[in-house]
Amino acid sequence: MCSTDRTSVQRRNVKGDKEVIREGKNADGCQRRSRVEGKRVSSETLQFAAIIGAMAVISYVTMPATLTARVPTVGHVWYYGWLAALSTGLGALPLLFFSKPSDFWLGASNAIAAGMMLSASYSLVTEGVALDPDGASLLGYEISHVARVIAGVVLGMVFVRYTKSYVEGYEDLRLGDITGLEAAKICLIVSVMTLHSFAEGLGIGVSFCGKGGAHLGAFISASLAVHNVPEGLAVALVLVPRGVPKFQTFAMAICSSLPQPLIAVPVYLFVEQFIVWEPVGLGFAAGAMFWVACFELISDAIKEMSIPMCSFSLSCSFAGMMAISAWIDVVTAHPEG
Repeated sequence: MCSTDRTSVQRRNVKGDKEVIREGKNADGCQRRSRVEGKRVSSETLQFAAIIGAMAVISYVTMPATLTARVPTVGHVWYYGWLAALSTGLGALPLLFFSKPSDFWLGASNAIAAGMMLSASYSLVTEGVALDPDGASLLGYEISHVARVIAGVVLGMVFVRYTKSYVEGYEDLRLGDITGLEAAKICLIVSVMTLHSFAEGLGIGVSFCGKGGAHLGAFISASLAVHNVPEGLAVALVLVPRGVPKFQTFAMAICSSLPQPLIAVPVYLFVEQFIVWEPVGLGFAAGAMFWVACFELISDAIKEMSIPMCSFSLSCSFAGMMAISAWIDVVTAHPEG
């Protein structure tokens, strides 16, 4: 064999060896990624099991001796608020079984969540305006529920606007693997949903007071529990498409409703001091959710889908939530006397 042929064979052998080495490195890399992914899934499963275990323990330990009583106690107020908060996690459960969505589904998720939030904002405003007169006055002038709701809406929108500017100033903000503006947006949305739960907790606390408070409080808590399911879905629709781990999304959905039992207890104990602020609280939550729906979720949705499709998704979501709300009002209607 001539020297040229031997050189060609040697080059082919060297090339073959490099390809074998490269394939071996790729295989090792795949194995390492598989092991890391397996550990991550295992860790998330353990976290989910821990969350479920903690909720079960709290539910068992704080459960009153009897779930119904002629005169409700602090334990009853806490427990019904706690069950209402837990129901938020049910809304997030369906998204635990979906993989990362496409850009179109991301836009649709934002539009659907926006419709849910706008519906909730409308319901909060109408609820605040329809509250029974409480005789509140300032400098001798009576302050109507309408005025207090409007003041709350304005304060809620201003609060979210400046909170957004403050959070976005931290460019190194990190939420798991998510950083920057996306992490800031997630924190903002979860914060708004949590603020909204303060108003609902106030409603639970007030409903347990007065004549027939045990029955009315149970009805209101059941109503909010059903309301919380689609609200949990709204939270999940915002978090999962942005890369938040699924089990972490489940936990954050429930945490966004924890103010309900936490605020319901002090409101029940000091109702006279809190009841004047209920219209302001409802308006504040409505204004905050309205701002997020319009200036965050809808603006993100139209980046991923056409305006007509975005409008259709938002309208269907809004109408669906309003229908659910109307059905709940009928089913949980508490007759006078």
